[in-house]
Amino acid sequence: MLAAEGLKSLASGCQQSAKFKLEFRTSRGPSHSVSLPSFSVKLLIEILRQTAAGNAVSVVPIRRELTTQEAAEMLNVSRPFLISLVEKGEIPARMVGSHRRIPLLPLLEYRRKTAAIQEEALDRMAAEAQELKLY
Repeated sequence: MLAAEGLKSLASGCQQSAKFKLEFRTSRGPSHSVSLPSFSVKLLIEILRQTAAGNAVSVVPIRRELTTQEAAEMLNVSRPFLISLVEKGEIPARMVGSHRRIPLLPLLEYRRKTAAIQEEALDRMAAEAQELKLY
């Protein structure tokens, strides 16, 4: 952890164009080294922090488009429900032949908004339960 914190302070104090050289060593075979820009080091540190906390990490290109099945899995809903959201205009999509493609950023924004609504509803329910002494 000390090494990660040291890398974090180095990465935060460097220009965007700064390069870091990481060297990977194993007990067998030769070492491998790779040059990384500072923003990649910051991302790597965050990935390591999240995995150390027991969280799953997924790295996805920002401009990526998803199939309706991938988008439905990301929202944890059925594909027909996702398609109904697209048809209502709640989530944008474009047609590629006869297939829909969902842009990732609007999908993530929809997920963030619905999570906020759910959180607010749970907070209200908890407050009501406390008022009614149902805890």
